[in-house]
Amino acid sequence: MSSSKSPASNPVIIPDPNQNGSTIRKAFVLEAIANLFTIPLITNTRFILSILLLRPYDINPASILFARLFGGIVVGGLTSALLAGATNTRNGIESRRPTYLLLGVGEAVLIPILALEAAKGGRDAALSMKVALGSIGLLLPPLMWRCYVLFVRPDLLGRYSEVAGGGSGVAAGVGGSRTKCE
Repeated sequence: MSSSKSPASNPVIIPDPNQNGSTIRKAFVLEAIANLFTIPLITNTRFILSILLLRPYDINPASILFARLFGGIVVGGLTSALLAGATNTRNGIESRRPTYLLLGVGEAVLIPILALEAAKGGRDAALSMKVALGSIGLLLPPLMWRCYVLFVRPDLLGRYSEVAGGGSGVAAGVGGSRTKCE
């Protein structure tokens, strides 16, 4: 018989003072704030598309809808995941690796799509070469940072210790024996 467990009943944790994820927490907040610059894509879609697209006269209800959906995913989904990972709770610390993997995979898929768009050189392209290359320039540094963190310095993601016999939540100065978690 297997037992189930509610996340609300997690044992108390203490963030590891030597690997508290401080750098990543700051990076998560910075990226979440940067993602908020996507809000105009939701609120002023036609204007933003007219700046981004090579042929603004091609803007139609479908392109507006898909731009808004994209903006909604960035603002609602990705920004929320980043803000959750910025917390020094069990769930926050444990979500950092999957969040970076998710964002990295997204960037790894978008970069070749944008490169193909840039390679069109204006003919049959939706974006100008300048916008496509600029977008790659904005996506490549975060992807390289994520690869560095995930594969070279995973210690930056932070660690925590469980407090034996503790209740739920995060401990602040609570004593007790500790068990290292990987």
